[in-house]
Amino acid sequence: MPRTFRGEESRGPEPGAIEEYRPKTMIEEYRGLAIVFAVLSFALAVYFVKSILSAPKSTPPPPQSVYIEVVPPKDPPPTR
Repeated sequence: MPRTFRGEESRGPEPGAIEEYRPKTMIEEYRGLAIVFAVLSFALAVYFVKSILSAPKSTPPPPQSVYIEVVPPKDPPPTR
């Protein structure tokens, strides 16, 4: 029975009667979303690394054929 009903003076709440308020952290509040985000991030990272490692190797381009036309030498200028 509370002290006020027994005629005694109240000195505030009894120890342990009121728990101190503690707000939830962001992880506690959005735990499900955090788990989904973590799983998707991990899956995306694995997919990205796998796509880089399993990409087909590119073949070097074939050597280009070059046509060189021979230019005839110029005639020397006429002498006088």
